[in-house]
Amino acid sequence: MSPSGSMHWRVVSALSITHLISYGTLFYAFALLIEPMERDLGWSKTALTAAFSLALISSAFFAVPVGRLIDRGYGRWVMTGGSVLAALLLVLWAYTDSYPVFVLIWLGLGAATSALFYEAGFAVLTLNLGLLARRGITIITLVAGFASTVFIPLLHVLIDRYGWRDTILVMAALNIGICAVLHAGGIPAAPARPKPAGNVHVAAPPAVKPRRVLAKPAFWLFVLTNILQGTISTGVSIHLIPIFLDRGFSMDAAVAAYAMIGPVQVAARFLTGFGERAMSLRGIGVATMALSALAFLLLPFIPPGSWLILVFAALYGASNGMLTIVRALLPPELFGREDYGAIQGMIAMPVRITMAGAPFAFGALWAWWGSYDAVLIACLVMAVGSLVAFMLNLALAKEP
Repeated sequence: MSPSGSMHWRVVSALSITHLISYGTLFYAFALLIEPMERDLGWSKTALTAAFSLALISSAFFAVPVGRLIDRGYGRWVMTGGSVLAALLLVLWAYTDSYPVFVLIWLGLGAATSALFYEAGFAVLTLNLGLLARRGITIITLVAGFASTVFIPLLHVLIDRYGWRDTILVMAALNIGICAVLHAGGIPAAPARPKPAGNVHVAAPPAVKPRRVLAKPAFWLFVLTNILQGTISTGVSIHLIPIFLDRGFSMDAAVAAYAMIGPVQVAARFLTGFGERAMSLRGIGVATMALSALAFLLLPFIPPGSWLILVFAALYGASNGMLTIVRALLPPELFGREDYGAIQGMIAMPVRITMAGAPFAFGALWAWWGSYDAVLIACLVMAVGSLVAFMLNLALAKEP
């Protein structure tokens, strides 16, 4: 039986709001908090960002267990517990002056985000909404795509007016007062399993185990594609302004180009999610990787002051936006709909571990080469590599 329209919109609306808040407070906020914490506590940027990287690694190790719990019908409790844990850890962060405690807090926040970010929400939708999940996933990514747009200016004002500690307490209040409540009330209980009538024995369907995908070369090619693209997106998000400045662009031009990426991502997600009849998911995936390669092929040839920097931002932003949809919706088509949450966790685990080291690796490349040229070459190689891996993946994956 398909879920009712009211239930569909209830869970999609709830998860759209909670993803907006979770990403805004547990991901984007960190960039604004680095400077005041460094100034007040005397901890270096390296030490602060190291804790953030550890959170990515922590979330990677919790990704598979969280996915399994959601597959078994515990999505409501997993996501509610994640919001409660996040709120408690944020309160502890607001009052701590100990760096070891700060590191432990971020290890815990990594576990919380594994239950709150896209993979968990998409798994809940897939379990409860079936085929309707596709449209719901698109809506969630559209709303959550504005997390930086909403929370960067909001938190900036709060930090200026009340200080970073009180701002973190506000973040905690949002997580427990809105996210935990919406997760508890908006996510349906596990779908009831049909019971046999009378005493008629109905044979249980054969168990399907998520580890079956580990024997498929197509699965590992899909993981490689996501590792390469995840490395690019994480490293570039930290280093893009310095890259533009290194190539001779003014700060105003660099900021304008960077600001364009977010809206383009949202627009690309909208067109991808609601225009699936015009192009298959596999075709959209090829276009996603091709746009990324084209962006980094173009960037080294853009002269300082040229408007073509906006073309790079549009290509790069569109690729990033489309990738979110492809990563969420293509695995069921390639590997089957069973154990969606666990399989997404198995994909996310190596991707997040690699992403954790991307900003440091890009910085090391810059220091070794003396400019960002080596970083741009590496991004182009990874983008082309992701395109080749994705096309091989499609060639090897079973036909639907």
